[in-house]
Amino acid sequence: MAQTAFMYTVSTHSASESRDLAARLAAQLQPGDIVALEGDLASGKTTFTQGLTQFFKIDEYAASPTFTYMNEYHAGGVTILHIDAYRLNSGSELIGMGFWEYVENDAIAIIEWADIVADILPAEVIRLQFQRDDQVQNQRHITITSPRKLDLK
Repeated sequence: MAQTAFMYTVSTHSASESRDLAARLAAQLQPGDIVALEGDLASGKTTFTQGLTQFFKIDEYAASPTFTYMNEYHAGGVTILHIDAYRLNSGSELIGMGFWEYVENDAIAIIEWADIVADILPAEVIRLQFQRDDQVQNQRHITITSPRKLDLK
């Protein structure tokens, strides 16, 4: 039986608004959640991730781990796994890095360029599609698809 998905589209007009939206989502994340971020270069994926990590009071600056592939953050009993899949060829490479062990141990995984590793992601991921609005400076349109209802207000 197909699971119902909830879809939301939100427009943000600044990096600050994107981080605020991320914090509202972060407040509803649960251990083991996977947040899949998709969108073109400079569409706001890393800025959004920074909002998530700030919500969890992580002191480290969440820079995109393009060359290290993943960063692990800990704060308040929460483990955040920040993955940049840009240089990967498929999900099997992510599996080889121990991805499932982190998720099974209740880490919250945030994956930038998640479309590259979509072949291994379960249907229950929270998926965000980022689009820049080239007509309005700093505006982003973010479509969120979630397996559960979210309160983003």
